[in-house]
Amino acid sequence: MDIPGAVTEKLAEALAACRKVGTVTAISGTRVIVSVSGGSMTLPRMAHYTPTVGDVIQIDATVQDSWVVLGKVA
Repeated sequence: MDIPGAVTEKLAEALAACRKVGTVTAISGTRVIVSVSGGSMTLPRMAHYTPTVGDVIQIDATVQDSWVVLGKVA
């Protein structure tokens, strides 16, 4: 068994779970409605990001039930 390799793989999986990718489907005031993980969510956004419908966005999912849209994927 490759212990360092297994640890590296598990860490990569954990970090990937903290970031999600979604698509903006609508904007509601300061909130963004996104399609993510097979569903639709209304999420807050970072102040620097001005959303546009169709944007592919990064979502910080570090804290369960407190996801926030970070901004558009470059």
